[in-house]
Amino acid sequence: MIRLQMYASKFGVDESKMMERLWGENFLYSVTKKWTTKNTGSATCNHGFVQFCYEPIKQIINSCMNDQKDKLWPMLHKLSITMESDKKQSMGKALMKRVMETWLPASSALLEMMIFHLPSPSAAQRYRVENLYE
Repeated sequence: MIRLQMYASKFGVDESKMMERLWGENFLYSVTKKWTTKNTGSATCNHGFVQFCYEPIKQIINSCMNDQKDKLWPMLHKLSITMESDKKQSMGKALMKRVMETWLPASSALLEMMIFHLPSPSAAQRYRVENLYE
């Protein structure tokens, strides 16, 4: 998750409550900084997931691809992302790949998904044995 702990501490709520706000039908009205379940239709009322997950990823990818390093480095600093100096010299797609590998490593996300969502081998064996042996 894109720094769920960071957003939860920023809003002063529990991580599980922040998770509900990001994945449910919840909208943040940025003028008043209030959460609502109804979209007001204004440009300042955004879906929680779009505002806190999609937009940061989109901004970082656009900054990398358009070689806007003056915008990129402050964003990475706010997200507490540090990169090695030799990786900072990259441009375009190579830079985007390095930033995304550092910020959102796919390997740890995949491992976490397997740990939390796949059954243990002993539990899975009970219902899979019928498919393995006749």
